[in-house]
Amino acid sequence: MRDNSCSLSVRMTEEQYQQLCRYLTVTGLPVTTYFRKLIQGATIRTRMSRQRLDPHPAVNHIYSNIRQIARCPRARELAPEQIAQLEFLADKLCEECFLLSTQQ
Repeated sequence: MRDNSCSLSVRMTEEQYQQLCRYLTVTGLPVTTYFRKLIQGATIRTRMSRQRLDPHPAVNHIYSNIRQIARCPRARELAPEQIAQLEFLADKLCEECFLLSTQQ
């Protein structure tokens, strides 16, 4: 258990404070943790966005839109080769997303 009995008061300009707030937003860390990591010289990583954490919803939307286009009879009449390519690319996108999500 850490002894966090000491506290620190920091005075800064409004510009410095705004910059600190931006850093905290990007990293997702509370102020105390952010300063502790800075003092320790630890690497501070940015927090991943929701899309990067869980890309499946976006991929599912794209796949669903492509399937809707592919089912349209008029699209199949006008460009059957392009529709086949779209379907192939959609399947490839889902496959690659699955492979990325299962990688460690």
